[in-house]
Amino acid sequence: MNKTYLTVAQVFAIIGGIIYCFMFFLIFPLILAFFNFRAATIMDKAKNGMASRDQVRSYGIYLLFTTYVIGGIFAIIAAESKVGTDAPLVQSTEQKLQELETLYEKGMISKEEYEIRRKRIIETL
Repeated sequence: MNKTYLTVAQVFAIIGGIIYCFMFFLIFPLILAFFNFRAATIMDKAKNGMASRDQVRSYGIYLLFTTYVIGGIFAIIAAESKVGTDAPLVQSTEQKLQELETLYEKGMISKEEYEIRRKRIIETL
């Protein structure tokens, strides 16, 4: 997915969420604010390869109809783009652990960092 488009969609989601937070006297805008911040989180996870295209597309559609049309458009374009997607978007746990072990064996990360990252990967199960 295109990280630039994801960033633009993320920014618009955050701006929309902040605007909705200022309407604190109504419940519905607070619910929309929650989903805007959730959309921003999904866009961030997608930039790191931890969210699927379907999630980005879904929140893009949400942004398209609730907050800023432009944010939704960028999220949908990012979900559909093929830039930098030679590898699968979401790696399997086994692939992540193998990659981490390779980094450790090559001395690119310390034992402590290896243990921390390994724990995070396993916690996602």
